[in-house]
Amino acid sequence: MNFNEFLEKEAPSFKDIVTFDKEVLFQDENQSQNLLSLKKYLEKIVTKVRVDAGKEKLKIWENQLKKIQKDWGVPPEVIIAIWGIETNFGETLGKYRVVDSLATLAFGAREKRRRVFFKSELLALETVKNEKGIEVEGLMGSWAGAFGHTQFMPTTYLKFSAPFENKKVPNIWNKENPLDAFSSTACYLKNVGWVEEGFILKKVNKPKNIDYLKTGINLTRENGFTAPFGHSGPHFKFGKNASAIFHYNRSELYVFSVWVFSSALDNNPKKILWPKNLEQISSSETLVMQERLTLLGYNTYGIDGKFGNNTKKALIGFQKTIGQTPDGFPDKFIFKKLLSYPSP
Repeated sequence: MNFNEFLEKEAPSFKDIVTFDKEVLFQDENQSQNLLSLKKYLEKIVTKVRVDAGKEKLKIWENQLKKIQKDWGVPPEVIIAIWGIETNFGETLGKYRVVDSLATLAFGAREKRRRVFFKSELLALETVKNEKGIEVEGLMGSWAGAFGHTQFMPTTYLKFSAPFENKKVPNIWNKENPLDAFSSTACYLKNVGWVEEGFILKKVNKPKNIDYLKTGINLTRENGFTAPFGHSGPHFKFGKNASAIFHYNRSELYVFSVWVFSSALDNNPKKILWPKNLEQISSSETLVMQERLTLLGYNTYGIDGKFGNNTKKALIGFQKTIGQTPDGFPDKFIFKKLLSYPSP
């Protein structure tokens, strides 16, 4: 089935307006090649320039943000932090046509699960067009099809978009007025578990008898502990609000960036002492680690260069074998140990 036949079958109302975008596929296939550690990610995202700009935005939209907090329980600094991270306060709403991105990925994404995901988003965009009356042909966004000031996917827009004032169709992409995007972001967070008196993260002492396999923010836990640098780094307790942000963007790095950024906007900057000389392995090294662990009998259930829970579990098994603290942190030291370990 070629691209045009795919559109004719799956999204006929788009077949005459969509262009296949090779750049989108390139972005999708290379998104994991330049992974950053948490420390480097925060240094890149939460800059002094961005924090100062965020404080100015807080002043400009102060009264409206207070109303949104009253309606949804989400603090202004969290909304502004997400806005700053997602689109640099509306400066970079995206350069890709959303309909082209979604159609391209629904047809050509390498992994089947991603093709299924983007197909559902393409169909949701069709609903946005047909039922909401929105001219999606000119809607611009990210290469992955997210759009608006705070980067909603079409399914998210259909479920959680909420106008700041009473009007029929929320406009979260209006470059001059982000209020519908603010309100929609707060609505989203509230509906996925945000607690008004809750917290995102708290730095804590290392808990006794901690099971590192059960650490980390994910969709199955509303609270718990995370140790982004393993046993020798700082430990954090996370609450329901961290889980809500993780729903928004399924990345622990993202949760930390919202926490650090929003705290700085609230004049409560977080100073985190990161361990020195502790460097996480790269995506290409993760591939080698997965191959090596599998060869040694520690099943990673896939070799894809992505350090997920299965690879973490396999690494913990290897660490136990060699008598190292089983924290599942893939640093350069354990990587060298793994490479030098005798093959069966």
